[in-house]
Amino acid sequence: MFKKIFYKKINIKILFISIPCLIFITNISQATFKYQLNQKISDEFNITSRISIPLPDGEWKVIHRTGEHIFRGIHAYTITLAQVSNNEVTKLFEIEKVEGLSAIIGYMTPIIVEAVFKPKRHGCVDRKYYTLLKYYKSSGITHNCVSIKHIDTNYELFENDDPNTNLAYLVNWGEKNKINYSDIYLAYDVSTYIPRIADRYLSFSFLQSPQSFDNYIPIYSSESQSEFHPQNIDNNKKARGVMDKWLGRMANYHSIVENSLKIKGKYKIKFDNQFINNSNKNKKNKELVEMLEKLNQLYKSNVLTKEEFNKAKEKLINQYN
Repeated sequence: MFKKIFYKKINIKILFISIPCLIFITNISQATFKYQLNQKISDEFNITSRISIPLPDGEWKVIHRTGEHIFRGIHAYTITLAQVSNNEVTKLFEIEKVEGLSAIIGYMTPIIVEAVFKPKRHGCVDRKYYTLLKYYKSSGITHNCVSIKHIDTNYELFENDDPNTNLAYLVNWGEKNKINYSDIYLAYDVSTYIPRIADRYLSFSFLQSPQSFDNYIPIYSSESQSEFHPQNIDNNKKARGVMDKWLGRMANYHSIVENSLKIKGKYKIKFDNQFINNSNKNKKNKELVEMLEKLNQLYKSNVLTKEEFNKAKEKLINQYN
């Protein structure tokens, strides 16, 4: 979640391997990407001038950005987006990109391994609090990894003792704008580096509150006690249903992201069909409910007779089944 560990480690490593070249380590955050603080974005996010990924529904606001030219063509940036309702963050989305890694791939390999496969928390590592971990990994550092889980916000913001993680910018932004965070978020994290497609490391973190996602108010807030934890979730049918919907939604979303990034063949994540099917079924059910509500409003407004209403209702139900 929101690590920015990766290019911090790159900076540290390069300071040691190339002291004479420190003049190249210059902050050029104004040049590395076009999005500005407080800018509003919707529909898609531009990874490059030619490549973009879809953004989850709604209008997003840029709340944090950093950018650096690190060393000999290696550029890195991070942008954090948020959606807020009733002074509470309902959704967070963070994109991290590092380009030009092949220039010093010998030095980059251990950094990527440590940042992605050996971090203290999160990462492409099987954790007890993960609901799902799926990945492709070559014998080298080529990978495409997805983890789906729940996030204990208080722990991540205030108690996380990982020295490589600093989320003060989220705390400061919330306090400055008098905006609160949900105690628990549903989370989708991605890490991918496939140099045969592009010499570009990417990571995405998408968080959404259970209430904004499926009108569910969490009972417990701590990571281990949460009803969304794999060891507890089968004791709460509603939480199980919410997480199943989230799994399906994120499986579909990741497939779209992969297509946008031109990730194909063996590099693609293979999700169980049940996730995809459940997501499609939930979407169809939601559409049916919305159509029936509109139909009922027409009937109550005397636009439709009872006979016309019943015929239209039957037709809709048959269409969606």
